[in-house]
Amino acid sequence: MRRRSIRLAGLLSLVVLLAGCRGLPGLGGDPTNGPATPSTDQGGSAGEDGPRTIPPQLLECGESAEPQVDLTDELVASDGGWSVPSGYRSASGYYDDLAYEEQSFLETLVPQEPGYDSLDLLGVIGYVGLDWGQYARECNRVPLEAMLERVAEYESALGAQALDGAELTEVAGLPAVTQTMQIPNYTFRGYWLFSQTELLFIGCQWTSDRAQEEIADGCADLIGSVQVG
Repeated sequence: MRRRSIRLAGLLSLVVLLAGCRGLPGLGGDPTNGPATPSTDQGGSAGEDGPRTIPPQLLECGESAEPQVDLTDELVASDGGWSVPSGYRSASGYYDDLAYEEQSFLETLVPQEPGYDSLDLLGVIGYVGLDWGQYARECNRVPLEAMLERVAEYESALGAQALDGAELTEVAGLPAVTQTMQIPNYTFRGYWLFSQTELLFIGCQWTSDRAQEEIADGCADLIGSVQVG
């Protein structure tokens, strides 16, 4: 039996990616019960040097010269929902081995049509316990730069290479960050939907030009089906 693992992370990547490991001992069949080690830091700290909170001097609500992003208090992971794209099925044997944030669930979707690599897939991962600091709690928004930096931290932790710039988009009508990255063996397009306390990550990854076309179509359907609340 081939065993596989998903490597997901996020950001300023909250980049949650899915990487395969074959023959690795201890892989579970249930993605949500895999050997991922959740972070014990409920603040989502990335380490000693990672700027994960809003500076105290910004703790005043009001107009700002810095671009701001409204941060919903919706539970985007706990209350998020989506539809499985046509032509895809759920797959087990994957897990998040990065454990950058506290993971609440992981779902992996693969093409039903044969002939694709085990790393050609769509991944949906929920994270809880995020903390953007007092500014976000009191003002319900964060500087755009803070979101982009967070995704960049995920990118660094994963050892990924950005293929384009991170940009603001929408998922389920809410602001999200999207970016294309590459690590050995595959390329992926990530979507990081942040709220005040949770993150919903959607990663769409491929290993070949043929797979990219299929994954891109499935990814668009998946993103378009996401609902929160």
